[in-house]
Amino acid sequence: MIANRRPSVSLCAWACNEEAIIDEFVRKTDADLRRVSDDYEILVVDDGSTDDTLARMRALQAECPALRVATHGRNLGYGSCFRTTIGMATKEVLLWNTVDMFHDTAELHRLLQDLDRFDLIQGVRTDLEANPWGRKLTTIVNYWLIRVLFAIRMSEFQNVKVLKRELMDGIHLEARSGFVNAEIGIKAFYLGARIKEVEITFHPRRGGTSKGAKFNLLWRTFIDIVSLWFRWVILRRAPRAAVQHPIEILRRRRWSRPEFLKGRSG
Repeated sequence: MIANRRPSVSLCAWACNEEAIIDEFVRKTDADLRRVSDDYEILVVDDGSTDDTLARMRALQAECPALRVATHGRNLGYGSCFRTTIGMATKEVLLWNTVDMFHDTAELHRLLQDLDRFDLIQGVRTDLEANPWGRKLTTIVNYWLIRVLFAIRMSEFQNVKVLKRELMDGIHLEARSGFVNAEIGIKAFYLGARIKEVEITFHPRRGGTSKGAKFNLLWRTFIDIVSLWFRWVILRRAPRAAVQHPIEILRRRRWSRPEFLKGRSG
C-alpha cells in the first residue's frame, strides 16, 4: 500500500449495453475494494446504452453507496469515457477496469502495494489465453506498432493501470480511441514517472458481447497512434522531464511468442 496504509481509491469503468453483467461487476468490485481501502468510489459512465444497463446501475446505487453513475446519452467511445471518469474521480489513487472484469479486482492488493515507491503500476498479462484468436492478433499488431513508433520498452501498452492522482493531473489526454490507455503510460514515462510492471491474469468475458474488435474502433486507434506519434515524437510536442526513469519491466512475456495463438478459438 502507500506507506503501509490503505489508500483512497477511485475505480473507473464504462458500460455500453452490459445489462447481463453490470450487477455482478458492481457487487464484486465493491467487495474487492472494501478489502483494500476504507475510502473508495466506483465510477461508471454509461456510454450510450440502449438496453437496461443505466437503469440497473441506478438501482444498484441504493445497495452500493460507493457507486457513482454518469451518462453520455450517446456512444462517444473510449477516450471520452476516460475523460469523464477522470473528471469524476476524487481519491488519491486511480485505476481502470472493464465491466466484463477482464482483470480480477481480487488481485488489487498486488497492484497497490508498491505505490509508495512507484507512481504508476501496470498490470501486465503474460499470455493471451482469455482472448479469441482475432483479439490475439490485433493485440500483437497494436503492441509492436506502438513499441516501434514510440521506442519505449514496455511489456504491454494496453494494460491495467494504477496510478497516483497527482501524476494523472499532469497528463493532458489527446487520444479519442482505445489508444488513450497507452497514452497514459507513454506520457507518464515522458514526465519522469517511476513505473513498475506486475504480472496479472486476464479473464474471458463472463457475458454480453465484446465491442473492442470492431473495424471502426480499430481504425480510430490506428489513426490516433500515427497522428500522435507524429505530434509527440517527430514534432516533439509532448511535455518531457529532464530525466526519464527506466521502467521496471517483467522478465518474461510469453504472449510475444508464436504460442499466443493457442487457447480460445472463438
